[in-house]
Amino acid sequence: MFTKIIILFLYALTVLINRGFPEAGKTRCLLIGCDVFVSMPGTAPASANNTGTLEEVLRDFLPGEVSVRRSVNGPGTVEALEALIRKTFGDAKATDTSLIYFSTHGILFPEDGRRHMALLLSDGTHEERLEPERLRKLLDSVPGRKILILDACHSGAVIGAGADDFVNWFRSLNYSVLVSCGADEDSWFWSAETDAYTGTGYFTAALENALRASDPEQIDPEGNGTVNLAELTARLREIHGASTVYCWPENSRIPLFTLPGDRKPGDRLRGLSFGEPEKDGDALVLPVHFRAETPVKLMYQLVPGHNGQWDFANAVRLPDRERTGVVRGLISPGEKNRKIRLTGQSLGEDGTALLQIISLRGEEQLPAMEAGTVISLK
Repeated sequence: MFTKIIILFLYALTVLINRGFPEAGKTRCLLIGCDVFVSMPGTAPASANNTGTLEEVLRDFLPGEVSVRRSVNGPGTVEALEALIRKTFGDAKATDTSLIYFSTHGILFPEDGRRHMALLLSDGTHEERLEPERLRKLLDSVPGRKILILDACHSGAVIGAGADDFVNWFRSLNYSVLVSCGADEDSWFWSAETDAYTGTGYFTAALENALRASDPEQIDPEGNGTVNLAELTARLREIHGASTVYCWPENSRIPLFTLPGDRKPGDRLRGLSFGEPEKDGDALVLPVHFRAETPVKLMYQLVPGHNGQWDFANAVRLPDRERTGVVRGLISPGEKNRKIRLTGQSLGEDGTALLQIISLRGEEQLPAMEAGTVISLK
């Protein structure tokens, strides 16, 4: 009987935890972006821009009192990271939330007869591997709830997602984890060394778009004004095709974000959705729906699949079919329905392709990622 009472108590406690924000406390955030490396190619300015993008998102969508610390191109050692964690989260209490985000290279390497995964910490001069078990130990020293977000290749390995030979290092009710890709996948980014020096990670851009530009029923299907981990992951899988988004716990209803009345969507496409591809002979027809609030120049990028990778070097870009005056691809405001036809010849050797919707904005016509999805003839 006593055992049954304990089980019922734990079940009730879990339900309460999963249905509402934890007791009011402060949320401290540490955002780390590394673009310069000793052993790997540079990624500037993608990771730096990622941390800036995420800072704005966290300030707009996290509940309660929020503080954000950004660290770009550093720390370069695990010891320096430990000091930064103490500096950022040293005052955390059991009722507080601590969020840590990494945008960096993730690597796989063999050791002791098995594969290991690590995030690279680098300041351009010093560089060290941060393995998930070490990160878990560092974060276990911080009281309260912890949220971990990773935009890095092979990041699914930290929660055993996307491959069978990795374990979940964060299997605890104290942790919520969101990763940009599976253990055997890459996490893609783009950069352009123009005067504006632009670029960002596709996953981080999708995270921002999911919260700012999704229709309420797409990001908050329960209609309670909050976004939990399961809802966010589901929406990201709908609009982020470059890699597979995973989370832990997989069906968590613990709220992560609130939805304010003004989500500051800017001039993004709203309510974007991809329909089910339709067979038409040897071709596929992909329905796409979105809403434009302002005139915008739009194009579609088709990236062929090759040996399990996206071949961005051979990507093809085509403007939207709409014209404004003599400019093809410049669309007017309003609800839009498109049907994009793709033949087998336009896909990669794998029989797959990544379709991305890109908008060009401002006088410099800088590209911005709106959404992406995978097309397959398999």
